[in-house]
Amino acid sequence: MSQDANTGRMYAGQPVEDRQRQRRARFLESGLTVFARDGYANSSVGAICKDAGLSSRQFYEEFTGRESLLLELYEQIDRESRDAVKKALDAKSGAKALDVIDAAVRAYVESIGSDPRKARVALVEVVGAGPKVEKFRLAVRREWGSLLAGAAEDAALHGEIPAGDYEMRMLAIIGGVNYVVDSWSGAEPRPPLDDVIRVLSRVIIGAVRA
Repeated sequence: MSQDANTGRMYAGQPVEDRQRQRRARFLESGLTVFARDGYANSSVGAICKDAGLSSRQFYEEFTGRESLLLELYEQIDRESRDAVKKALDAKSGAKALDVIDAAVRAYVESIGSDPRKARVALVEVVGAGPKVEKFRLAVRREWGSLLAGAAEDAALHGEIPAGDYEMRMLAIIGGVNYVVDSWSGAEPRPPLDDVIRVLSRVIIGAVRA
């Protein structure tokens, strides 16, 4: 049944569309848990439904399968982290290059690394999950490269760093940054966040100044 068909309908005193949104959110939360815990390759719709306390029929009313759930989770996590980085970059517009990078790195690590499940799913489990997921992952990586290159170009305009092919440099270090973030996120105990930010910021500065 379409969303439009359900508009205005009630079930147990609650609008049907609200119940559907809540149900979808439960599947997304359970998908995050199961994919991070079991690994995407070893996960199943049954395990996701069990964690959500919902039926497989309800799952297939929302998603075509595990892949579509993974894609939606990945897009959601990436959007939130990119919005956080953009906000940090805007807030530090005109500041020194190292201050800008520190702020952007902190925003990224706090957004994607604060929940180990998010880091695991968005940085590890999507890799090799299938052609459709891989195509989206590579597009996401290019968008990050473009965003970070733009920040580096702004710093170059202020004479803080030399001009260069920043997008290629950023693409070269994104994998390393994500590896560190995933390792930090899942570590017990976690190293101090400031130490992680300090290391990553210096790596990025070194790449753009080379």
